[in-house]
Amino acid sequence: MAQGDERGNATFRTLDRYLGTAIVAVAGAVRRKRLPPPEIRRIGLLDGSAIGDTVMLSAVARDVAARFPQAETLLFASPPTIPFVRRVPGVTAVPIEIARPRQALATIRRQRLDVLLDFGPWPRIEAVYSLLSGARFTAGFRSSGQRRHYAFDAWVDYSDRCHALENFRRLAGVIGVAAKTPPELAPPGRLADEELPANGYAVFHLWPTGVCSELKEWPADRWRALAAALVERGYGIALTGSPADAQRTRDFVAGSGDLGRSMVDLAGKYDLDELLDVLCRSRCVVSVNTGVMHLASAVGARTVALNGPTAEHRWGPIGERAVSVNSPYPGCGYLHFGWEYDGQRTDCMAGISVERVLDALLELTGDR
Repeated sequence: MAQGDERGNATFRTLDRYLGTAIVAVAGAVRRKRLPPPEIRRIGLLDGSAIGDTVMLSAVARDVAARFPQAETLLFASPPTIPFVRRVPGVTAVPIEIARPRQALATIRRQRLDVLLDFGPWPRIEAVYSLLSGARFTAGFRSSGQRRHYAFDAWVDYSDRCHALENFRRLAGVIGVAAKTPPELAPPGRLADEELPANGYAVFHLWPTGVCSELKEWPADRWRALAAALVERGYGIALTGSPADAQRTRDFVAGSGDLGRSMVDLAGKYDLDELLDVLCRSRCVVSVNTGVMHLASAVGARTVALNGPTAEHRWGPIGERAVSVNSPYPGCGYLHFGWEYDGQRTDCMAGISVERVLDALLELTGDR
């Protein structure tokens, strides 16, 4: 199970900042803005590389496809997300690696698009791809301080006052799509019951991704205290993670003493389709704010999300069976694009108590 976000790569961010800014600034000075073509046959939706973004964008993609049934709707997404994108009704999945400019641009240009919507909120390089895409009309976000909107024919402001999904929906409105569908993923049913952890189990996802991901981690001793409280109530504990998380997950289990016998280490053992089965058939999922959290809520699992530097109103899970536990510390929930840590609190996750998470979980499951 891969969860990487290419946009967290330091080299990528440096190229994006200097080369991307220069290209879009020059483009804005010389390029004439165009209107959407009267006949739309091929629509491209350009995603970044974060799993959570793709989960939310898949809902908008369904609405675009429904609005333009005569057109082909293509969702450019990172290779690890392609299995679930392929199951989005009416949408064609196209794998793309944003941090490889030559290959990424060639992939987009091959599609001969009428419309390209760029859903990246800050990377200028994605705006450059839009500029050079060959599409007859392009639209994207105008984001504070990013100057990326110069590359587009039309844009909408990317707001820090609403959820990322609402921003995505507003961008789709540029081509007349009234997007309202929530993120929903059907479990693939690839795992048989005997392939799942025994007992009614809770999934713990300990590991966030992205820039300064350690600041979104919940302290290990609190995970263990929560696990102990659930084991006393008859739960099993399943630990998920990517292959890159495998060693530290093993270390977490080894450091849990006798409690470790009630834990099943699943880190790196499932692909995304199989992971959806694990999530949806659990009693509940407790996760830091990362892509697995969005997968869990989209597949209908009872989901408790832990928010420290992330804000619920910007990045929280969406679903009738999802709740957020937010840090009570002043000044937390400050992330807008996902990397604005300079000068901010680094202890936000320490403000989330075991008692609050347990209360939220038991209220959600009805196991009080």
